[in-house]
Amino acid sequence: MDEAIKLLKEHNLLRVIDQEVDIDLEIPHIAYIEVKKSDSKALLFTKPVSKRLDKKFDTPVLMNVFGSDEATNLFIGRDADEIASEIESLLKMKPPSSLAEKFGMFSQLFKLKNVFPKRLKKRGASQEFVAQGASVNLYDIPILKTWSEDGGPFITMGQVYTQSLDGEVKNLGMYRLQDSAVFFNQYKEAGKKMPVSIAIGGDPLYTWAATAPLPHGLFELLMYGFIKGESAKLVKSLTNEIWVPEDADFVIEGWVDPTKMEIEGPFGDHTGYYTLEEEYPVMNVSCITHKKDPVYLATVVGKPPLEDKYMGWATERIFLPLLKTTAPDLIDYVMPENGVFHNLIIAKMKTAYPGHAKQFMHVFWGVGQMSFVKHAIFVNDDAPDLEDYEALSDY
Repeated sequence: MDEAIKLLKEHNLLRVIDQEVDIDLEIPHIAYIEVKKSDSKALLFTKPVSKRLDKKFDTPVLMNVFGSDEATNLFIGRDADEIASEIESLLKMKPPSSLAEKFGMFSQLFKLKNVFPKRLKKRGASQEFVAQGASVNLYDIPILKTWSEDGGPFITMGQVYTQSLDGEVKNLGMYRLQDSAVFFNQYKEAGKKMPVSIAIGGDPLYTWAATAPLPHGLFELLMYGFIKGESAKLVKSLTNEIWVPEDADFVIEGWVDPTKMEIEGPFGDHTGYYTLEEEYPVMNVSCITHKKDPVYLATVVGKPPLEDKYMGWATERIFLPLLKTTAPDLIDYVMPENGVFHNLIIAKMKTAYPGHAKQFMHVFWGVGQMSFVKHAIFVNDDAPDLEDYEALSDY
């Protein structure tokens, strides 16, 4: 996170808090208030403590890295509409009919060489310090408890790396942890433990990429390479076969036993309510590695607007061309923060026949976390701007 912190400082988007602040409720509460301001900044807590554990941490806590449009654009590195335009041009690419078009296509394809992650043979900065066996202790990391009735501390900015049973398909997701179960059923049916590695920190774009609604089977770090213009550099986990970013601040490695389930929760969620206690798979930690001077990255999960407001806006713009590949009559869409993003979608479309909107709804349901959409409003192409809610209500 060192480069991210430096970048935030250079753009006056960071506030440093040098007083001792508790990881239980206090740090998340301060971050929750900050992100709702019109001039919101990232917060670096240099002296996190835990009264509950009677412990002081050497690891700073960084919050609200995506706490504004400016910060989000800073980490994405370029205009979201520009990225969307590049994706659209690639999707519409046709066989060249002239020498000039051949050179143009070669230029476009040459850029794609940096899309694919690069595997390093040596250890990365994320593996400078290693804890295994009896020295593994998650309480050495300043993991936050956000809400008073939460079942315990939760990792909220974890990049969860998993792979299919045959190792061919890789996946990166961002889930609250304690729970995560991508490919879980494959391992359960085979009676095998599932390898999982959780990276925290590093380039903030890893975290955004973890939320990207890519089609099934496409590794989310491909989007990192496409946006960044350089390959994500990966190193192999020390105790399983998962590859993770070499510059992550922390990596938590382990295995999930499909036969073991335990009660998790409650958890304060986006809706303003607690999710109920339920049984979830258990991850047994086999190793924790980290940088020499790591920073713990976290976010607040709660009623919007929070960081996901700004992360969601970038996702909206960048993935419009991909949605159009399966819904070509789609003109535009928005995921309002009022609906906690993936719970509500408003889309503008060119209606071709009765029931056309139903087809669109199934397209949205088939894309990543959009499967959680509960309410969808579709309007014709002559409708007002989708973000003018008052005009839309009168439409």
